[in-house]
Amino acid sequence: MNAGNTGGRGQESRTRRRGQGQLEAQVLAVLGSAAGPVAATWVQERLDGDLAYTTVITILTRLLDKQAVTRTRSGRSFLWTPVADGAGLTALRMRRLLDERDDRDAVLSRFVSGLSPHDARVLRALLTDGAPESGGTPVDDTES
Repeated sequence: MNAGNTGGRGQESRTRRRGQGQLEAQVLAVLGSAAGPVAATWVQERLDGDLAYTTVITILTRLLDKQAVTRTRSGRSFLWTPVADGAGLTALRMRRLLDERDDRDAVLSRFVSGLSPHDARVLRALLTDGAPESGGTPVDDTES
């Protein structure tokens, strides 16, 4: 009986295991590459590794609860469409965290005071000019 070997396999398995946020980002990336709404099996086939179908459904359902995807009925199953990409999902999380606090002003103040100078310029430009349609970072021409 060699307990060291059993522990080693468990440790290796835990090391390779992905976190929920990482899986959500991967599922969103796969959905984003689709030409239109797709079935969960389509997503499962394109994900790295061998995730169970039930795991893919769980991740898609969590993303649905977070309003990062939508689903439409197609026969007895659903077709899934992304609403948000990885950046959009992070923004949804940030808004949800902010909404959970009674002291929104204090949270925002601490968040902004911790921004790097570059991030502060980007945020200032976004607040002044609005979000760019591309969803990317606005061009910072203040230093030209």
